[in-house]
Order: sequence, then C-alpha cells, then structure tokens
Amino acid sequence: MSKKSKKPRQSHTTTPTPPEATQVELAGIGVRLAAAIYDGLLIFAINAIVAVILVVIATPSEVSSQNQTQVLSSNFRHLILFPAMVVMTWLFYGYFWRRRGQTLGMQTWRLKVIKPDGRLLNWSDSMGRCAASLILPSICGLAANVLYHSEGAFALSLVFGFVGNYLWALINGRRLAWHDQLSATVVIRVPEDPRQKRGMLGWFSKTDEE
Repeated sequence: MSKKSKKPRQSHTTTPTPPEATQVELAGIGVRLAAAIYDGLLIFAINAIVAVILVVIATPSEVSSQNQTQVLSSNFRHLILFPAMVVMTWLFYGYFWRRRGQTLGMQTWRLKVIKPDGRLLNWSDSMGRCAASLILPSICGLAANVLYHSEGAFALSLVFGFVGNYLWALINGRRLAWHDQLSATVVIRVPEDPRQKRGMLGWFSKTDEE
C-alpha cells in the first residue's frame, strides 16, 4: 500500500491591514473640536499641578520689598512657568501621538493623526504640529494686546485663533486644518472595531475571544 503524502497545511493567517491603508476618512471639524476641548481640559489639569509645584518651590520664604515680589513674579511667569507649561503640553501630545497616533480625547471620538504616508508622528513631528497650532492664536493674541491692552481681549483672541485653526478646513476644501497643512499631517476617522467595546472615556477595551 502506498502512503499518500500529506501536504503541509498552509497557514491562513494574514497580516491585518491598518485602517488608514484600506479606508481613509478625514475627520470633520465638530469631532476634532470636541477631542481638542477634551484634551485641553486634561492638559489644563496637568499644568495646574505643575504650576502649584513650581510656585511652592520658587516662592522665597522672605521678601524684602513689594517691588522685589513683582519682579520675581514676572520673571517666574515668563522664564519658568510658561516654558514649563509649553514643555508639558508638548510631552502630552508627543507621548500619545508617537504611541498610537491618538490622545485620550482622540480615542473617544475615534480620531488618529498620521503622516500622509500612514506613518505615526515622532517627537520632531509632534513638536512641529504643536508649534503650527500656536501660530494663528499667537498672531491674534499679539494683535489684541497691541490694540486693546486688555487681558479679556487677549484671552478672547486666543480662543478665536484656536477655532480659526479648524475653520481653515472649510476654506481649503480638503478638510485640512491650518496646523495640518503646516505640519504635513492628517487627522482621520478610525473605523469602529466590532470586536472591541470601549468604555465611555475610551480608557478600557474588551476584545472578544475568537
């Protein structure tokens, strides 16, 4: 009797294709603003904690005059506090963008920031994107400060510049925000994975066993 040779089983395992390679849907302005506000609240909380720590460390135990207090306060804000907040903001976005292309707010609305070729951002790309997002608010803030010399007008102009970043997507016709174009990045919608059930805040996920 001749034994039939058994053919080796072929593996049917295929490498999953990333969502951005099969279906690319650029994110709309509404969900992007919602995710940005979500992340903004988190960054505000983080920077508030950092500010309290720095204030406790930098506050002198004895101050000889009120003028010294004012000079110290001004120098502290401009040379220590503000740069520390900028660095913390960059670290926040850079950490999440490098890992998955999604901050916590972006995970909630299934958004993802990538390069046009599908690559995730690195630290340099993250810095460039953060810097690009500050250009328009900075211009509006400086203009308001020169024209009105009012903190209220300055704060309102920053908000206007921030929203203007996203309104730019309505003008160029490609749904790219101001900082998207300057940093050569895109924000896409990630197709919902039916195997995952996300928590309300996107923190927890449960994958069904196959």
